[in-house]
Amino acid sequence: MFRLGRKPGAKAITARGEIVHVDFGSQHVDSHGGTQSIRYTVRVRVYPDDIASFEASIKIKLRGTAGPMIGEETWVRYEPGSPTRIDFDRDRIKDRSYDRVQANPGLRVVVDTLYRHGDPPVSVIATAR
Repeated sequence: MFRLGRKPGAKAITARGEIVHVDFGSQHVDSHGGTQSIRYTVRVRVYPDDIASFEASIKIKLRGTAGPMIGEETWVRYEPGSPTRIDFDRDRIKDRSYDRVQANPGLRVVVDTLYRHGDPPVSVIATAR
């Protein structure tokens, strides 16, 4: 069973993950019909260095950024005693996104735009779309 929980605390561990399932939730639309924000439930397979992989889910709300997609690389933080409580490690995702810019300078405009407007992406590959 996948439980939704509070964000991990100060003792959280960072690990690479892969998005394995996305449920599209509610969508907030402005008076002109434009999307303002979308809620998702995202299930992530987490690959820690020292224990077997596991899956956990998190609910997120995104505004003005690329939504999560199955198969995308992500980075999460979790509590060792309660691995079902995860949060996206947005700083690590941003670092990995700019690593991709070094390999493909044409992505700089995309990555810069995503980080200037809207919420930070929850996956690395979203910056390469």
